[in-house]
Amino acid sequence: MRILAIDTSTDYLSIAILKDGSIAGRFHKMSAMRHSSMLVPMIDRLLKKAETKIDDIDCFVISAGPGSFTGLRIGVTTIKAMAYALKKPVVAIPTLDIIAANIKNFTGIICPVLDARKGKVYSAIYKSDGKNTRRISKYLLLPAADLLKKVSRYDNIIFTGDAVDLGPSAAPIRRGFRIKFASQIWHPRAEIAARMAIEHMKKKKFTTPEDLEPLYLYSKECDITGK
Repeated sequence: MRILAIDTSTDYLSIAILKDGSIAGRFHKMSAMRHSSMLVPMIDRLLKKAETKIDDIDCFVISAGPGSFTGLRIGVTTIKAMAYALKKPVVAIPTLDIIAANIKNFTGIICPVLDARKGKVYSAIYKSDGKNTRRISKYLLLPAADLLKKVSRYDNIIFTGDAVDLGPSAAPIRRGFRIKFASQIWHPRAEIAARMAIEHMKKKKFTTPEDLEPLYLYSKECDITGK
């Protein structure tokens, strides 16, 4: 089983190829939002490194968002084109799920927070027993202070993402519960997305190229409207 996974949702470009569960090639570096010029050439380079042809890929995996609108469009368009041309299935993994999966050997609440501008964050709440992580909230777009109110019932939390500095509004809630920040390891990794996709593939939870869309979260205050 050969899997090609990409993430273009942040300022990092992340690509991975898995062959029978093992990493055959990967790229994960800051790209200064040059995803459009780097993505396809880097996929070609990794395919050569993995001694694999694009036709041999059995499933394409995309980190579907939320995140950078431009980055997500680039990634989704690329995956749609390849999967459609080759008639291969797609697995779409929410970006927040991938970020939460970065946190290892932690028991408690994991809370990815991405900057959504205008004082808001993209987030979701996950519970981890140190081995397995499961989402216990909806995917959220809300002010940082509102997120902190939602997690105030928990006493062991780790925040991770580019919005870990939640500002002065966090101060009243931080008292009384253990809180950690993981700002250096948060960027979603394509190899994690690929491994997460294996379970989706076993359950045949695929998305057709025609139906693949970025996971955008909207509010009435957003500049960009959509469904």
